[in-house]
Amino acid sequence: MLQLKEVTYKIGTFSMGPINLSVQKGEYIALFGPSGSGKSLLLELIAGIRAPKSGSVIIDNRDVTAIPAGKRAVSMLFQDYALFPNMTVFDNIAFPMKMKRRPINEINSEVNKICCYLSIEHLCKRGTSALSGGEQQRVALARAIAAEPLLLLLDEPLSALDYELRDEAIELLDMVKRSGITIIHVTHNREEVLKLAHKTINFKELNIRV
Repeated sequence: MLQLKEVTYKIGTFSMGPINLSVQKGEYIALFGPSGSGKSLLLELIAGIRAPKSGSVIIDNRDVTAIPAGKRAVSMLFQDYALFPNMTVFDNIAFPMKMKRRPINEINSEVNKICCYLSIEHLCKRGTSALSGGEQQRVALARAIAAEPLLLLLDEPLSALDYELRDEAIELLDMVKRSGITIIHVTHNREEVLKLAHKTINFKELNIRV
């Protein structure tokens, strides 16, 4: 599903790589390591938000290194969730489908289906500023799924949640994993992903300095 071949990146005095990584379809991979090591940067390179200095990003046997983020079959759940504050929950989730110009009846049906799947149908008409941290996470995850990605990238998805909400969030991510989507989960806390990941990788072992 995903191959990184000799990927390097440099910004200011920070550099990382060359990184080689292979992820199979349907795998849930956890990348763990300390803050500031470049884990989030790696997700942005995979998503197309940043461009590598060298190397190749291959998704589903297609070299997407030069393809912009909006045209990759990748969704990213950001650490702060990055919900659109001027939109309702429904419109946040519908946004990626509207960008693909899908018919409105299909959008309505799919949003309702995803909301039921994640148990947030009662939130659809609310603004995002009124949501709790756990609710924001579910809405952001729903929006990511609505884009129908081949690859889902999770950037510290549990770090903004209170301790009592983390078990619930882990159950939610486990449910998404069972749907068969390929997932890369970045975290500084290895313990939080032990119940989820098929494989855990120490980012420091990938992040070979150039």
